[in-house]
Formats: sequence, C-alpha cells, structure tokens
Amino acid sequence: MKKLLVTLGILALTSISAQANCDDFVCPVNPHLSNGFIRGLGSVTGTNLLAEKTAQSILKNQIKKEAQGDFDIKLKSFSLSDLKAGRFKSLEITGKNVIAEDIHLSMLKLKTLCDYNYIVVDEKKKTTTFKEDFGMAFATTITEEDLNNTMRANGYQNLINEINSMGKSIKLFKITTSHAKLRNNQLLYIVQVSFPLLNTKQKIVISSDVSVNNGKLYLSHTKILNDYFKADLSKISYLVNYLNPLNFTLGILENKDATLTVREAAIKNNKIDIDGTIIVLKDVVTENKE
Repeated sequence: MKKLLVTLGILALTSISAQANCDDFVCPVNPHLSNGFIRGLGSVTGTNLLAEKTAQSILKNQIKKEAQGDFDIKLKSFSLSDLKAGRFKSLEITGKNVIAEDIHLSMLKLKTLCDYNYIVVDEKKKTTTFKEDFGMAFATTITEEDLNNTMRANGYQNLINEINSMGKSIKLFKITTSHAKLRNNQLLYIVQVSFPLLNTKQKIVISSDVSVNNGKLYLSHTKILNDYFKADLSKISYLVNYLNPLNFTLGILENKDATLTVREAAIKNNKIDIDGTIIVLKDVVTENKE
C-alpha cells in the first residue's frame, strides 16, 4: 500500500514532458456498484477507517519528502482488502504554500476524477501499473511573490541563458534581469536588456493576459508598455511564451506518462488561477523511484 501512495505523490509532484489525449479519457466502470451493499458495510468498519487514516498519513509524509508546504490528504477506500490491492474510491490532495523543485504555488489541489481507481504495484520488479484509466483534476493559485520566487530559481534561469546564448552569438542583446508583477489583473513581465553594440541597457515592460488554446496555457495580447518602445508582440509571441513563467510553473504537474490539459486560466484579484486535468491511460507501466 505504501508503494502505491508514493507513486501517487510522485505523479503529482514531478515534471517531464507529457503525451496522450485527455479527450479520450472515460472513467472506468466501478465494479462495486453491483454489490454496493456489501462494500457499503465494509466502508464503515473501524478497520477500514483506520486503514484510510494510515494511508493518508503515509502519503502526507511521502509528499513532504518531495515538497514543502501544508498538505491535507483525504483518501476514501472500498475496503481494507481493496486498498491493499490498489483499488480505492477517491483521493484528494490540498497543499498551501507549496514549494517543490523550485516551483512556488500558494495553493495546489488535486482530486481524482472517478469513483473507482485501480493501480497495481509490483515491489519485486519495482513497477507500477495503471490497471484502469486514471485521472485527477487540478487547481492552483499563483501570486506575484510565487512567480518571482520561481523565476529566481536555477531552472528558470536556464531558460534565460538559452535566450542569451542566441543574442550573444550575434552580439545583439543579453537579458540581465527579469521579474514579474500582477497589476490591474494583468501580468507584467519586466526584463532589463543590455545591447552590447549600443553600450546601453533598457528596461522593457511587457503586459499580457493569459489564455488557453488546445489545452495549453499562453500569454496573449502581449504589448510593450515603455515610452520608448511601443509595439504589438503578436508576431514574436512564440519567444514571449518560451519565457512564460506560468508554463514553467505548470511543468511540476506533468510526468512522462501523463497528460496535463489546462481547462481555464484567469487573473483575478491580481492572482492567477489555473485549473485542468492530469490523465494517465490504462496499462501504462512506470518505474518506481527508490
């Protein structure tokens, strides 16, 4: 049971590229519905309640090895035997002031989409098999402070260095600093750029909204606000979105065997709210970390 919970924690808190199509996702048929009376009795026994509490405590401890924050775990099972076998009804993870892999989030919530989940762990082979399609909804809140803490970390600075390597090769520009502000429900991306040929530095302020297209998060309606620069950046939006700190932040929710799809994103009360889904399809086998 512990290995199963570790896997769920890793799924929620690791970052690699994603693949598959969440539109194909359908909740598996819950076999317990046909004998709900029997399972219903099992779900209220003291043994099962104790197993749920124990599992919640194990998962919370494992997540805290991967991330800092205040976490609340709610796990519902059908019975003790089902839980040991990797079958459970629901899982909900709520984290506040989360820090993981240099990513900062004021709030992160993950909740299973279906009322039947089945994941089998092979301790000898150190693998985990998703016996049914598995899905979680996620919601997160990102503040200005979260963004800037994330942007100061090494991972995001590597993106800046990649852009600078392009500018250096033609001796055209170099980004020396970058930070973000949230003002009037818009994201302000502020960079200081040096121009070696002109021997000067300029601060460039880019305003942006957030939008969702085909399950991906984008900075949209980007404009330069400086008095000495006035331009619509739509033609080079790919460059702006390459440095998009929000996509960098969402990378923490992705896994090489999972699909992250953004459903909605908005800036409200100068905070960024994003929600969507994370899907792992049936028969996916993952290797367990030690």
